[in-house]
Amino acid sequence: MIGLKANRAVAVVLIAAVGVWIGLGEFGRSASKPTPVRGGEATVAASRKVGITVVHTEAYRRALVVSGRTEANKAVAISARGPGIVEDLPVEKGTKVAAGTVIARLADEGRASALKQAEAFLAQRKIEYEAASRLTETGSNPRLNLTASRVAVDSAAAMLDMARVEVDKKTLVTPIAGVVDQIPIERGQAVGEGRLIATVLALDPILVVGEVSERSVGRAAVGRPAEVRLVTGETIKGRISYVSRSAAERTRTYRVEVEAINTGDRIAGGLTAEITLPSEPVPAVRLPRSVLTLSDEGVIGVRFVDAEGKVGFRAVEILDDTAEGLWLAGIADATRVIVAGQEFVKVGTPVVAEVVR
Repeated sequence: MIGLKANRAVAVVLIAAVGVWIGLGEFGRSASKPTPVRGGEATVAASRKVGITVVHTEAYRRALVVSGRTEANKAVAISARGPGIVEDLPVEKGTKVAAGTVIARLADEGRASALKQAEAFLAQRKIEYEAASRLTETGSNPRLNLTASRVAVDSAAAMLDMARVEVDKKTLVTPIAGVVDQIPIERGQAVGEGRLIATVLALDPILVVGEVSERSVGRAAVGRPAEVRLVTGETIKGRISYVSRSAAERTRTYRVEVEAINTGDRIAGGLTAEITLPSEPVPAVRLPRSVLTLSDEGVIGVRFVDAEGKVGFRAVEILDDTAEGLWLAGIADATRVIVAGQEFVKVGTPVVAEVVR
């Protein structure tokens, strides 16, 4: 009897323990069940936070920087028009001269005598023609002789013109105003036809010449302003005066000329220069470089948050890269551009946007 009572006691204890275990298990499971929430609250909880900035567009002029050099606006090489001896050089190198100034004179060498002879010969032919005309009117001279006399007058006049040209050849003048840059001859030197006597440069206005590529030539137009920085550190303002319409065969670049005022000819030709050509202003925003990302197609752009709180993508054009950031075109005013966390979200996903600046 005693053993039976003991077995019953153990059974009761075991049943009680199992009941407690089952009760604790049910309680744990009920306690671990998630608290039901509304659908909107669940979406917000699952959304990723991103930092945004609200951008505002500005009119920005994209700058094209071109290496160049200064050149004279006009350059004239004065050459001998015929052989002779240099008799006089009335100007010196570096002298500013007006148009028509005598640069050199060649020795006469009989040119004046030939001119006088041609003048006398023409006068004689004219007298003979007048006499023949009177005789022809009275019938004493055939009309054919009168025609021959007229031809003789014309021939003498042509010879006189040639003599005058020869006399003019001994005086060499500059056709433009400017600075006498070179005189590579000396008094008493014999020169032949075509020999360089002097070069004259017109430096006001000064030209700054550069070459632009095929892709950039559309950004250079006649009349647009330009800024020139010389190798000396001086900066001058100018305007584009010429854009070539034909590319250089080897480099496929186009010549661009900028014209600038050069009072007193203080800027010399041949100086190295840097030309900045601003284009027409376009709406743009300035953002840090870190905002740029790539679309699935490999297009450069930025991610933004739309009115529905979802991520969007917009392709951009990089206009300029400055120390303060990138100037980008293609972004509308008041766009909420993602500046933090854009690499961790995809287009179309909802996000929680926080303004960071």
